[in-house]
Amino acid sequence: MITVIYSTHKDVEYNNKFKNHLKNTCGVEDIQILEYINHNKFSLSQVYNSGITESKYDIVVCCHNDIKLEKNWGKKLLDDFFKNPEFGIIGKAGSCYFPESGVYWEKLHQTMVGQVYHFPPGQKKFLSKYSPKLPQLIPVVTIDGLFISFDKNKIKHKFDESFGKFHFYDHGFSVPNYVDGVKIGVTSSFEITHESVGQPNQEFWESKEKFLNKWKKVLPLDIKPQNVFINELNFKKNKKLKKVAVIIPTKGKTELLFDCVKSLYEKCDNSVFDVFIADTGSSDNEKNFIKKNILSLGNVTLIEYDYYNFSKINNDVVKNHISEKYEFLLFCNNDIKLLNDAVSGMLEVFSKKNNAGTVGIRLHFRDNTIQHDGVAVVFRSNTQSIDVGHLNFRNYFNYKIGLNETFGNTGGFMMIRKSTFIKLGLFNENYISCLEDVELNIKCLLSGLKNYTDSSCVGYHYESQTRNDEKEKNEKYKYDYLQNLLPFIQTNISKLKNHIKVI
Repeated sequence: MITVIYSTHKDVEYNNKFKNHLKNTCGVEDIQILEYINHNKFSLSQVYNSGITESKYDIVVCCHNDIKLEKNWGKKLLDDFFKNPEFGIIGKAGSCYFPESGVYWEKLHQTMVGQVYHFPPGQKKFLSKYSPKLPQLIPVVTIDGLFISFDKNKIKHKFDESFGKFHFYDHGFSVPNYVDGVKIGVTSSFEITHESVGQPNQEFWESKEKFLNKWKKVLPLDIKPQNVFINELNFKKNKKLKKVAVIIPTKGKTELLFDCVKSLYEKCDNSVFDVFIADTGSSDNEKNFIKKNILSLGNVTLIEYDYYNFSKINNDVVKNHISEKYEFLLFCNNDIKLLNDAVSGMLEVFSKKNNAGTVGIRLHFRDNTIQHDGVAVVFRSNTQSIDVGHLNFRNYFNYKIGLNETFGNTGGFMMIRKSTFIKLGLFNENYISCLEDVELNIKCLLSGLKNYTDSSCVGYHYESQTRNDEKEKNEKYKYDYLQNLLPFIQTNISKLKNHIKVI
């Protein structure tokens, strides 16, 4: 059922141990092992092509001989091919992006996928985790040569023998097949351990140039995520917790608002929340649309304002429109679209974590890359400046699944206890445009609370589409950063040393 091909320059004892390992762990009785003794005479491409000719099974594995595989790896691999017949090539690590430079790990954290353990002699075992274990194949444009499997009836090209001996054989195989329509994927169905760590050498760079001479015309290759991984959430309702007030400031963009509110009522348990829309200057026609089409979606209240300031608007709604029956506040932008019951998921965090300050979720851009997976702050001591950003920003699949303690969460979709929000002084109204949410997260940390991001809860964030036409947006950001957030962090930097990375 499986043919395994590998090249080796090791002694008989080592080779026999490796063959026994393959047989004992495969989980499939019909395994053909083609071992090629190779003392630097043949390239890996030549070895693998010879093996393909000799292979008697359709599923072929070309791999390094210094790997260890999880028990039943062969059975799981066959299941991957059976359940995903559209895929012709499957590996254990790879990339969704291949740049014009030819260095496929150029956007390592953004576009690499897979998980590989490393256990070099004399060192501790460590994990290179480029993406979480997902119950699906992740489409890529190329895979790493550590472990390459394929259905020989589905590939369009064998290994290219015109490159170097031990480098770029994997990309010289993956790229032409991908370009000619063979679907390539990375699996998480079994674990692999590499007993060494590969390092580029002179031959690597020479092989890269040969590869680019042949394939640069098709580069870059890029596969954005084709969908968002959505966890199935199952929660028991905590009857001790009171309701959530979802506060959504908005101006125009009524279709976005409609999708936002609709997703709340379609994906979430609508018995645990009510929606408060704070309109900050929509036209009469837009307000009529809201009243006719959005208020009827559920228990939705419209509150009208004749100005916009994120801090002031949200604070006013909390102080004057949120009654005592609401224990939690959920600050929500009008360009959010939920994909599962994030509201119940966030409440679940508060029910389990008595020290929770803010709680956020995993948010994706329209192209399915990561918009937010928590907030991170770095303090540069040499310039006394700070960098504020979103964790895993623009990553394709490199994000966490489940509950994680983070520095904070974006005010675009953030839950907090009403009592905590009031105790911390609400949003600082000195901010004119943004970053007041970062200060609020910091205040939670300073008060001894912890902020959590539950990446099992997921949605889209169409990122500031409501106010992208503001010409002074960058200037306002600089003002809020220089006049408000930076001084606040500098004042409290000693108290935040365990939360902020100082470089």
